[in-house]
Amino acid sequence: MARIQPVLTPTEITLVDQMAELTGSKRTEVIKSALTVYHWFVRQAITGGRVVARRPTGEEVTLETAELAVLEGKAARLSAEELGTLAKRLATASSPVEAAHLKERITRGFYGI
Repeated sequence: MARIQPVLTPTEITLVDQMAELTGSKRTEVIKSALTVYHWFVRQAITGGRVVARRPTGEEVTLETAELAVLEGKAARLSAEELGTLAKRLATASSPVEAAHLKERITRGFYGI
């Protein structure tokens, strides 16, 4: 069986090296651990779990799957006109925080989550 090597950016390679040094483990173990966490996150998302994430601004947000949102009655796909209005507001956003909020609303409205 052929080994699959992940393609990492220089920044990711630096982070993997730092984590390996901090934990005293091999680089491959650090990558395996990261993939395990990623797998858990995806499994939670697919099965309808809630995940609390922290944005770069420090704000905490609860991420939900589309399936869970539909069950709770929160799903609302935005129309093309509504998405266009949000896109125009995004183009003229005055702060990065406002732009980040608009991007999230556009994404959630497009997918109906």
